[in-house]
Formats: sequence, C-alpha cells, structure tokens
Amino acid sequence: MKQKRVVVVGAGLAGLAASYDLAHAGCHVTLVEAAKDLGGLASSVQIEGNAVERFYHFICRSDEHLMHLIDELGLRNKLFWHQTRTSFFHDSRYYPFGTPIDLLRFSAVPPSQRIRFGLHVLASRFRKQWQWLDQMPAKPWLIEWIGKEAYDVIWHPLLKVKFGDDHDKISAAWIWHRIWRVAASRRSLLERESFGCLEHGTATIVEALVQKLKAMPNVELYTDSPVKPLVIRDGKVSQVQFGDKSVDCDTVISTVALPALDRLVPGQTDPYFERARSIKYIGVVCMMLSLDRPFGKYFWTNINDRRVSFNGIVEQTNLNQNLRDKGINILYVPFYLPTSDARYKAKDEDLLAEYSAMLKLLNPEFDESWIKEWHVFRAPYAQPIFDTHFLDVMPDHRTPIQGLYVTDSTQFYPEDRTISAAIAQGRKVAGMILAEGGNR
Repeated sequence: MKQKRVVVVGAGLAGLAASYDLAHAGCHVTLVEAAKDLGGLASSVQIEGNAVERFYHFICRSDEHLMHLIDELGLRNKLFWHQTRTSFFHDSRYYPFGTPIDLLRFSAVPPSQRIRFGLHVLASRFRKQWQWLDQMPAKPWLIEWIGKEAYDVIWHPLLKVKFGDDHDKISAAWIWHRIWRVAASRRSLLERESFGCLEHGTATIVEALVQKLKAMPNVELYTDSPVKPLVIRDGKVSQVQFGDKSVDCDTVISTVALPALDRLVPGQTDPYFERARSIKYIGVVCMMLSLDRPFGKYFWTNINDRRVSFNGIVEQTNLNQNLRDKGINILYVPFYLPTSDARYKAKDEDLLAEYSAMLKLLNPEFDESWIKEWHVFRAPYAQPIFDTHFLDVMPDHRTPIQGLYVTDSTQFYPEDRTISAAIAQGRKVAGMILAEGGNR
C-alpha cells in the first residue's frame, strides 16, 4: 500500500480544511503558503496583544459547514451570537435598517417601495430555485421587485461603487443569495439579524486547524514559500517546487485564485483554462482603524452619500464582545476596485487622510486623535465578478491535468465569499480525492 502524497497550495481556510481531512485519512500532506502568515483572507494581526482579522468577517446561522468544523474542533464555546444593529447613511442622515419596522420608516424611498423591498426580502428568504436567476442581470430584477427609486437609493450605489462599469452585469443569483443569507439569520420576521463571531475572530479556527496539522507526523507545513510552475509529466502533476525544495506528489490541490493558478500551469490551452482566464476579479483595499473609543452604535453601515467615496463601514467591536471587553474598538473601511485603479496603489497615508475627512461626515465628533493604530491591507483577487451566465464558466474542481484539483471563490457561486464556503470547498475536494483513490 502506497501512501498518497498530496501537495496543497495555499493555506487559507480551504487549504487548511482540505489538509486536515486528507491527513486524518492517512495521506501525506505538504501544505505550502506564499505568505508569512496562515489563513489567507482569514489571517489576523496583533492589536494590543490580541488577534484581529485583517479583513472583516461575520457568521450567519446558515453557515453550516463552518458550524460542523467548529464542533469537530471543540470550539462551540468560542462561538458567540449577537443581535446587531445595521444602518443606512443617506444624504447626511442615519436610518436604522435592521428590522421591518426600520424599513417602514425609511423615508428615503416612497412608502409603497418600502413595502415592496420587504416583500422581496421575504420572497428571497424562502426561494428554493435560483438557477434561472443566473441568466438575469440583478439590476432589472431588483427594479422589477422593489421599484426604481428604491433601487437607486439602496442597491445602485452599493453595486456601482463595488463593481464600477460591471455593476449592471452582475447576476441576480448572486444578489439573491446575499439577501437570503442575511434574511436567514433572523429567528423571526420581526427580529434583527443575529450574527456570530468566534472569540478571537477567524484566528480561533485558523490556529486550531494549524495546531492539529502540526501535531500530525504525516503533515509538512511551509510558509513564505511561493510555488513555482508545477512539474507536469505525461499530462499528470508529478512534482511541486518552492524555494530550494522539490516535492514529488500524486495530487495537487490549488486553493489560490484563478489568476495565480494560471501562473502555476502557464501556457495551458485547454478550454477549461481558457474559461478560467476569462473570469475577472476586483481587489480590495481595507483600512483597519483601532480607536480609543467607539465610533458609533452600528455594526454595519451602508453608505449612499456623494461626499463619501466608500459604500460602507464595519465596526467589528459592535459584534465581537471579546474586543469590547478589552476596550479594543475596531473599524473597517473597505473599498473594492480593480488593481489597475490608482486608489489600489495609493499611499496608505493618503488614504488615511481621505478617509479621516469622510469619517467626520459620518460622525462629526470623530477626530484623528482617536486613532491608536491603523493598517491598510490589500488583496488583488478578493472578489470575482459574478456576471450573468456564470454557471457556464464556473470551473470544475477537477482539471484536465491528471491529479490537479482546484478550489477557488468562483466555485462558491451563487454564494458570496464566506469562511463557511471556503471550508466547504476544501473538504469537498478532499473527499473527491479520497473517493477516487485514497491511500493507493
């Protein structure tokens, strides 16, 4: 019996979860990460001695794959739920935006369209069939349901700022799932959403998985190790090279974004890879501010104000009780855009000056002296552009190269990027590999 040798490229949650399952099944696993830190988009930094996520996350009650892994790792006592408050900042005014009563009072849109908006959320919550929505752009679908004025106030600024010229091509299926996921986090129609968080954010589950892997004799884990193009012989992966190491293998799982996968297998002309290259992504520039006091009372604020360049802020401390208890006030200011955009390459100090001025519009009492610490984090492939007919181009986990499997956030569709979806894809591919050979 020959022990199956698997190399996992990328130590985000998909890579960690896949490695965990494969190692438990007896495979020899080599996990290779280009960055110095583990976790990918779920990685963390230290703020006053506490792990804080580089990019904001929240947990919904529908995130079943994450829940299962939390239970397996014995972390249920580290998971906390909180009824959060969300708002909409429109033309210099805050509107609570978390319950049906809040919606009825949202005077920025006509009364009839407030009702239509609520009915649309309700219909989306109980929708079972969504595949036909893949063929329809979100914009006309939303306008048909909620009305033009409601679309212009609520959805247009969110889609336009995030996706730019591609905003009117976004699939209705993707928007539907975003609505469904949040609506499913209400235990009753009249309640606010209940979102969850782990005690130390994503570091809680990342560190638990890493500890498990490091304790297994059949696992090797490397960081700060960019992978070179894969060695392919007779149409099959045979070796992975990184740094001064060469690892022979039977199977490779790529958990990196598709543009990074293209650099691992350059020159491939199979239609599989041509379709993968056709998928566009946008990056994210996310500023994290650690303040000496709370910024506001809301967890999530959507923004539609021509004076403000970003379309939302997230005050993580209003979700995470552990941060609140320690007096750590974390505010995220995310901005999605192509990496070719000047703002993606802007100096961190220039972004801080610009955003600080805009934060004063959201809270006139805000002052730069509140800022104890700040960081700017960038990710070039943070968000695939899920346009219509995306099901036609979404890549399969199996590639035409024997032994090469792929997980990528495009395969979450119609679901958005969530840690639960990443875990699900990693474990799914691990299961496929074991079912198709296991320890040969």
